[in-house]
Amino acid sequence: MPPVDVLIVGAGPAGLSTAIRLRQRVAAAGRECSVVVLDKAAAPGFHNLSGAIVEPAALDELLPDWRSDRSRFADQVTPVERDELYVLTERRAVRLPPPLVPGAMRHAGDVTLSVSRLTAFLSERAARLGTEVYHGFAARELLVEAARVRGVRLVDAGLDAEGRPAANYLPGEEVPAAITVLADGSHGVLSSQLASLISSGLADPERGPGEVRDPQVYGLGVKAVVQFAGTNPFGNNRVVHTLGFPTRRGVFGGGFVYSMGPRTAAVGLILGLDWRYGDLDPRAEFEAYQAHPFVASLLAGSSLVATGARTIPEGGYYALGPLHVPGALLVGDAAGLVNEAKLKGVHYAMRSGMCAADAIADALLAGEPADGAGARYVRLLGERGILADLHRARSYRQGFQRGLVPGALLSTVGDRLPLHLHMPPDRQGTRPRARTARRPPGHADGAAFLALTGTSHREDEPSHVTLVDPALCATCGETYLAACTHFCPGEVYRWNGEQIVLSPSNCLHCMTCTVKCPSDNIRWRPPEGGEGPRYRQL
Repeated sequence: MPPVDVLIVGAGPAGLSTAIRLRQRVAAAGRECSVVVLDKAAAPGFHNLSGAIVEPAALDELLPDWRSDRSRFADQVTPVERDELYVLTERRAVRLPPPLVPGAMRHAGDVTLSVSRLTAFLSERAARLGTEVYHGFAARELLVEAARVRGVRLVDAGLDAEGRPAANYLPGEEVPAAITVLADGSHGVLSSQLASLISSGLADPERGPGEVRDPQVYGLGVKAVVQFAGTNPFGNNRVVHTLGFPTRRGVFGGGFVYSMGPRTAAVGLILGLDWRYGDLDPRAEFEAYQAHPFVASLLAGSSLVATGARTIPEGGYYALGPLHVPGALLVGDAAGLVNEAKLKGVHYAMRSGMCAADAIADALLAGEPADGAGARYVRLLGERGILADLHRARSYRQGFQRGLVPGALLSTVGDRLPLHLHMPPDRQGTRPRARTARRPPGHADGAAFLALTGTSHREDEPSHVTLVDPALCATCGETYLAACTHFCPGEVYRWNGEQIVLSPSNCLHCMTCTVKCPSDNIRWRPPEGGEGPRYRQL
């Protein structure tokens, strides 16, 4: 196909904000610019589970009229009026007095919203402004020529289980572009590929806020949306965050319950993927969290209507790598722009997309090549406070490596000290033969959880999950308790006594396996477009 001016991979808040801002800028200047967004989900919002707390200023700036838009999205946005933080023991909950709550964890002026509805709303607005948004198109690799990104190649469609072309075979098309914006999310395939290209010397990095200092580390969020038969007894306009139970020694994390209107709430548990235990089951931990007397009282009378999981980049400032290379920019979670101290990433995703769009528009309107926008993009991230925010929280996640109390103390002074606390990759956190050694995890109902994700994949296609060396799995079973059979929230991996058996049709595209396998023995590639979870727009 002919080259497009700007290609955006990923139709989440970051990618769609890039498209909207760019179309706004070129239209205001009376110019034209082709903007194409590719997304692997079958429809808008399908890969974005409801339930997030967001600073609305970015949305106010991008689309000032959004509050008056007569849409299901705007009707569901809920201002935060009650903001509470609790410490949970196994049976009790103790509320922290407001003066003791860290400033970054106070949410006055924020809103709760459905990320699924947000992305559907942004997708519609982007299309209205002239963006071509294509859902169900999965990009498999970057096109690189002369140390420059030239676009992407899509996944082959219509292969049988052995990888042979079937009757409906379509080879993956090349999509060339003057500049490519990677908004493919946490540990995205193409953004991870870019890091490999840089390290191998095939792409020449133009460094962003400094050299890569630490590897990126991640948390795993397991979430659910619940609905109440009547009015929400949890209370509208209320958000609750918790520390403590069910996390155990050596596990970073916390939970939340967010009101999302009069009859709906979101509940979730986020666990740092550097946990030491080979047999830790995050979905069972999530069930234990929901069963805690305090959390259960908040959810009394509700029923689960949607579930899901995703990884979250937590490394912060010192884990930021290059934010651009010739021909490509990285935005949102793909760039690692999450502030763990604030428990937020959506508004950073949107603002980074807007910065990328402004940098590209400035170049185009000045008659300069679009791929020269990289340095301008990083400068805008600095001028608009994104990099400063991340720098203030630069040692937040790393401070909790030695427990809740040391981490809490460091989090209050870390921004005033010249700290650089190192964290190794998450897979190195798994300790040989480390067991959870606490109450039995219960009977996590994997079938019910998976059914509510809506995930599906064609059964007769090549597996998009592969084991580099299956023989290593036997060693892992002895040393690390076959960790993948526990950490995967979709139950993609099962030990049959002799080997790992894969069930790729269960995959939630959360990317946990790509960062947590102790032997780095799992490879994930995009399946055909339109597959994966289908989260409901609640």
